[in-house]
Amino acid sequence: VKQEVRHARQEVLQDAVKCVVDWCLLALMLIALMFTLAHCTVSHQLHSRVAGTAWVLLGLAPLCSAERLLQRSAAGIKLHGISGDGPLVCRPCTPLPALVPLPRLPGAPWFGPSRAVRYTLASVTGISLAALARHGSPLAAAIGGCVAAAACLLRACYAAIWICDFRLNLLWRK
Repeated sequence: VKQEVRHARQEVLQDAVKCVVDWCLLALMLIALMFTLAHCTVSHQLHSRVAGTAWVLLGLAPLCSAERLLQRSAAGIKLHGISGDGPLVCRPCTPLPALVPLPRLPGAPWFGPSRAVRYTLASVTGISLAALARHGSPLAAAIGGCVAAAACLLRACYAAIWICDFRLNLLWRK
């Protein structure tokens, strides 16, 4: 019994570490995309509509998908199925669900009190990056995007550690 509990605790800690590493890699990829876009904007003299659309998308995407990504990564990497229930079992004559829901994370929502607030914040971020690139410089927009990516990363890492602590406290009570 003690061995099983110890193994469960190790899995919780490993899930938190995997979540933090995954979020760091995603943030680095986002930052690389922003600096690549800044470089392409200057080097290839992209039209302001094309570059502006790309900046808005780079500002929108991370915040719009952050809550779902955290839900899929904080309690273990869950690419399909219901969190904690193993793989999705398909029975004959039963339609497959379009989206398998995951249980709500402890302490959720982590990136704003509601979906509307998250999407509004994401829109403001995207439009701000596009405005910075157009009226300032693409480098300034890339740096602003780095700040936004770092803020999102810090919040996700805090959430992963908090969720790990919550899960460990549940295991200690057993």
